[in-house]
Amino acid sequence: MRFELLTLTGTKFNGDATQVTLRTTDGDIGILPNHEPLTAAVAPGPVTVYKQGGQSEAFAVFGGLLEVSAERVRLLADEAEHAEELIANQIEAALKHAEDLKAAAKDKVELARAQELVDREVVRLGVAKMRRRHQR
Repeated sequence: MRFELLTLTGTKFNGDATQVTLRTTDGDIGILPNHEPLTAAVAPGPVTVYKQGGQSEAFAVFGGLLEVSAERVRLLADEAEHAEELIANQIEAALKHAEDLKAAAKDKVELARAQELVDREVVRLGVAKMRRRHQR
């Protein structure tokens, strides 16, 4: 099946896939060829694209819209980062900073913004760790 991952900054993936797994607002799903047509809101989380020969690529995605049709699977994402772009120790430092901001929040607005940062770094760190496990 054809899978497209499109962001505001351009195409992150456009190619054939044997399976795609991702997180929607209703939970995690896997999409195989000949999947029923579907439209769903995508939640922040990992997107894994499985290709012929057992290879896979992972992305950290931060929300968007999924469209599954007979011709293709298209994910229009707000933002997406390829696992190769993610450096775990830098993300861990950013996560610590976000947690410090959350602890120091003085009102609900600051707390919500800090929680968004924490959630974002948790997704990025999870995808970075996925890449490390696959490289072993």
